[in-house]
Amino acid sequence: MSAGDHVKKILIISVIALLPFQLLAEEQAEGDAGLLNYKKLFLDENGKWSVGIGTIVRNSPFRGEKISAFPFPIIDYSSKNLFIRELKAGYHIKHVDNPYKGGFFVDGFIGARMRPGDSRRKFSVDAGFKGGYQHPFGAMALSFSQDVTGASDGKEVSIAYSFTFLSNSKKSIVIPRLTMTWQDQKMANYLWGISQQVTNKMLLNMEEVVLQPYTITKPVINYSAGIIHIYKFDDNWSSLLGAQLAVLDTMILDNPAIERQLDYGFILGAAYTF
Repeated sequence: MSAGDHVKKILIISVIALLPFQLLAEEQAEGDAGLLNYKKLFLDENGKWSVGIGTIVRNSPFRGEKISAFPFPIIDYSSKNLFIRELKAGYHIKHVDNPYKGGFFVDGFIGARMRPGDSRRKFSVDAGFKGGYQHPFGAMALSFSQDVTGASDGKEVSIAYSFTFLSNSKKSIVIPRLTMTWQDQKMANYLWGISQQVTNKMLLNMEEVVLQPYTITKPVINYSAGIIHIYKFDDNWSSLLGAQLAVLDTMILDNPAIERQLDYGFILGAAYTF
């Protein structure tokens, strides 16, 4: 991939991720007290649980597959040492002591990964570390994960920047995020390649489009932009809306089974906090 291609990808996801900045600019201009209060609440790790139900809607980039939707449980918890969030569970090795001044954080985690594609859907488990710098002006995080189930034995490294907006009413929270993700050859092939076993299963199902075997032989770099909106109806109930758009590496596009460069999906959900 040329340097120009990388620049184009970064520009695309930057424009998408910056859309909410304009929507909330007026509220932010009135003061950042709400933002700081939210970050303090978030980083205080007050030991509350949030449970609920959500739905993931995804438009697979694989040829012949349609938009799919499936439910998943929402479980969120964070204490001084432990946390459960975003299908991950882990331990706070180091956390930010003062959110007003900012500081470094390090987490160890284990989490579930869902392979893209309806006909290839499979869960695996990764373990890894995530660390970075948290400040009222945003958070920069670097993470490393390794497949521990033997599904791919692959590795992934990502770097992300996120920022939290809080409305003056403190009911609406918007969190945009930009991410660059490197996946080694094993991980890339597991996620975006087609094995002979998968092709054989498709041949047995006459209703499915048959995707021919394809092996990705090099590491890949994907760029993505995401946004999460949380609305708090009261102290207990809240809604969750999210969207994610990824621009796939040209090595992935060389797979004839991939019909477009954009992989995107949405999350809808509701949760109860206690």
